[in-house]
Amino acid sequence: MAEYAGASGEALESARSVLAARDRDLADADAELAAIVSNAHAAATEAIRRLDAVSVEIEAAVAQRTLAAPTEGREFARFLIAKQREISDILITARADANAKAVVLQQLIDRYRVPSTAQ
Repeated sequence: MAEYAGASGEALESARSVLAARDRDLADADAELAAIVSNAHAAATEAIRRLDAVSVEIEAAVAQRTLAAPTEGREFARFLIAKQREISDILITARADANAKAVVLQQLIDRYRVPSTAQ
């Protein structure tokens, strides 16, 4: 009977050890997830701020525009093209950041899955 209790004790200690390791891994994954979500929020907020700034610049330019001469029209068109490129750069950067975070999130999903040996 003592042998059985010893084996059960070892099995219980082994299970506790496995659970403690899993708990540490999940805590690390939680911290990583919180950092990713916080960073994604900051990146989105910054992109929105930059887009709002471009919008204000365009609106101010439109309000002040006086196209009396063709050269002024071309200058305004160059301004608008530059702003379009700036918007495009903001969106490309935001998309690349989102794609990179999606990869990390996929890896986190795998960490949150219950290992097949525990099922």
